[in-house]
Amino acid sequence: MLEFQKQDCSLTLKEGLDIYYNAFEDKESILKGDTLTDFIFGHDCTHVVFGLGLSIREESILDTYSIFGCKDSLKLLKKASGQLFKSKELLNLYKKLISEYGFIGLINVVISARKAKGIARRNTKKMKKKWVYFNCENYLSHKICDIRDEFGISILSQEEINL
Repeated sequence: MLEFQKQDCSLTLKEGLDIYYNAFEDKESILKGDTLTDFIFGHDCTHVVFGLGLSIREESILDTYSIFGCKDSLKLLKKASGQLFKSKELLNLYKKLISEYGFIGLINVVISARKAKGIARRNTKKMKKKWVYFNCENYLSHKICDIRDEFGISILSQEEINL
């Protein structure tokens, strides 16, 4: 478990992002490409703020947090669909995932994570306010525990993630 995956993590968001990037540097990262967009940066911040790693299961759970727990989720979905066809890094990532898991395999991951996604959805209903997916750089110097307190964010335990 990484430090930012603890509910009461006292690291700053920037420190949490550094740990996130270092821990997953061996994985194919869309961040290593030639475009760093507000969409990608916002996505990476949600990983840290909602305490989730890069497994396919955690990505699926993060989708639930992003759609229901972030401001401007319609803008997020629109931007995500637009990025799919504009970003060679995202296209390469999707190709890699489909070649590893197959299309049906990816759907099965989403289905198998439905209990964890349900808990994540309930957690978003309890939030005090929605997380700012875009413009989250304003929070880089804030402690992760303070961000979670401000927004009322409850992260999933490792046991809940694996339900």
